[in-house]
Amino acid sequence: MKRRIEYFYGCLAGGAIGDALGAPVEFMSYDKILQRYGENGLSGLLFAQDTNYALITDDTQMTLFTAEGMIRSASRARKNQIQSTLAEKTAAIFRAYLRWLYTQGLKTPHWSPSAYDGWLIKIKALHAYRDPGVTCITTLGKGIMGTIKKPINDSKGCGGMMRVAPIGLIESAETVFELGMQAAAITHGHPTGYLAAGMFATLIHYIIEGDELLEAIYKTLEIARQKENSEECTQAVEKAIALAKEGTPCYEKLKTIGQGFVADETLAIAIYCALSYPNDFKQALLLAINHDGDSDSTGAVTGNILGAYLGEASIERELLKGIELAKEIEQLSQDLFTLYEESEMWIKRYPCW
Repeated sequence: MKRRIEYFYGCLAGGAIGDALGAPVEFMSYDKILQRYGENGLSGLLFAQDTNYALITDDTQMTLFTAEGMIRSASRARKNQIQSTLAEKTAAIFRAYLRWLYTQGLKTPHWSPSAYDGWLIKIKALHAYRDPGVTCITTLGKGIMGTIKKPINDSKGCGGMMRVAPIGLIESAETVFELGMQAAAITHGHPTGYLAAGMFATLIHYIIEGDELLEAIYKTLEIARQKENSEECTQAVEKAIALAKEGTPCYEKLKTIGQGFVADETLAIAIYCALSYPNDFKQALLLAINHDGDSDSTGAVTGNILGAYLGEASIERELLKGIELAKEIEQLSQDLFTLYEESEMWIKRYPCW
């Protein structure tokens, strides 16, 4: 069992580290990465000008707001002594994403200024515009929540799945797959887009429950195979497992999975990298980011997986402290682990409406 703060923190911080590592090389070709950073590619965090930290992107921003939505849903249920349903949890996550949208300079139709509350939205650095995905911005900008039954579009980009790790940390085995899908379907309506999110959240759940990495992946696959339209996701993950079993991790094998812009590829690349270096957090992340494609997202998901698996102690301190919002991510990890405190300060941080 890894249901301890060091693994919650490892998961959220690990994702942020992978995100910040990959951001400078996102969209760069592999050849250009080698040309700029040397024969091994980018090998460490690149600090923003006049700072001592590397910048996160919308991947981490939205992950933090997913965590906030989960905390606020749990707090509302505990405060009012009611059972929190899947529908309520999804709605709470949707409202959290609308608060994230506000940080990107856009207001939600029909919301009053008082709706933009809680501590997360007040963190100045989260109001930085980091080229968020067009799908997330445009769908949330409508103020309408997409669902699996009523999809808002036909997108299977990775923007729906790369943000759901917090769901895997706290949701039960019975509902984690479904909530992961529902959270992604808010903005991404293609089955591959939300099924990959369900798989990702479920994988994190089994890791936190104490399963070995490959065992957790196989359990996740077993559930996914029972879902309609899951073939793209399951086949991509099966390919990643087979490639990892071959040994000798390399870019040439990774690129046969894809570039990571769509959800099934992002998940499969992360699984390939995590299985290739299951006990070496940094090496797994360097494999995950040095390729053609969506390097910040593949880095973030790999970091979430191995951060949850290995925990804080296996991540270099210079990486943990070298990312933007390092202290805030640590605090949010603690709050996600706690879920609720009966105090005025807590309710101010996480309003329960």
